Amino acid sequence: MALQQTTASRTPPCPFLDLPCELRLEIYSYAILDCRHITIGIAKLQGAAHDIIHRQYGGQRSPYAGIPLDCEPVVETRYCAALLDAVKPATIVLTPDTVDPPEDTYEHTRTAYHTLSGVNKQVNEELRTHFAIPTRRQTSLFVQYPHGLHVLHETTPQLLRQSRSVHLAGIYIPRNYCPPRAASLGRDHAPNKERLQGDVVPDNATELGILVKSCFGSRAQHPLEKLELRMYYPGEDSYSTVWGDDDSPVCVALRNIHLGEIGIEIWRGRYGTGVYLTATPTKERKRVVSTVWRKLEEGRRGEPICGSFVLDPNWPDWTADYEASDGPKGDTIISEPVN
Repeated sequence: MALQQTTASRTPPCPFLDLPCELRLEIYSYAILDCRHITIGIAKLQGAAHDIIHRQYGGQRSPYAGIPLDCEPVVETRYCAALLDAVKPATIVLTPDTVDPPEDTYEHTRTAYHTLSGVNKQVNEELRTHFAIPTRRQTSLFVQYPHGLHVLHETTPQLLRQSRSVHLAGIYIPRNYCPPRAASLGRDHAPNKERLQGDVVPDNATELGILVKSCFGSRAQHPLEKLELRMYYPGEDSYSTVWGDDDSPVCVALRNIHLGEIGIEIWRGRYGTGVYLTATPTKERKRVVSTVWRKLEEGRRGEPICGSFVLDPNWPDWTADYEASDGPKGDTIISEPVN
């Protein structure tokens, strides 16, 4: 019996890879940098109970782990204040006509970079090399804290490669720390622990530390022109949380910024404390930390709503330089690391 020789089928060549490398890079820039602003957060599902269940569990789907119940991750290729808003969070209204999300990913988390980087290893490496040059990174990344940060860390970390600035906004509620007065008053005044999907509790301090270190650490992988944090700590005793809680976003950021110009504004109010922290690179090998204190007026008639501090009215616009808000000058600490 004669043996038949078989040949392995070859994958058809990709015409795109036959284009000159310079042209491919221009196509990458056009496809990816068409959006100058990207916002990452979560949205609450609203609708009939059966529509929510079908949205989360239909077609072998499962809820995104580590975010609040009945929520979905969202990545908008534009600036979307609703995804950052701590007062009125974003929503997705479900009806019987709502299109189901694809089974292999979450509907609202794919971007051009995500899609292109998955074509093959060569395209992924070309993207990495192309955006290693700072002048080619033109995206401003706006991230809601803590849940948008979790989505960035778990699903879309590649977006840092194309970003020239990162802006985080959110409310910090400690899970393992109570201000002295709240602790003395007992369990009723302890911080509420929100139940999360999949019973997964992300380590937000570690996720934030990885982000900041990758941008301003001693061996930064994604150097930025500017990092901004606008954090709100609710409660009349929240000022001690800013500095006393090791997992406080301010403490985490300061621990992971190696060199740079750091500006901190502490806004103390009756109902909470707002913190605005910026970090920009310096030409000299030094770390400069400037701190000012301001009064936060909120929650009373004619004043902003509590928690609205996290949204900068000037966003998505920002400047590379930091200028302290109007008021008395604060303290400045200059240090030069040995190594």
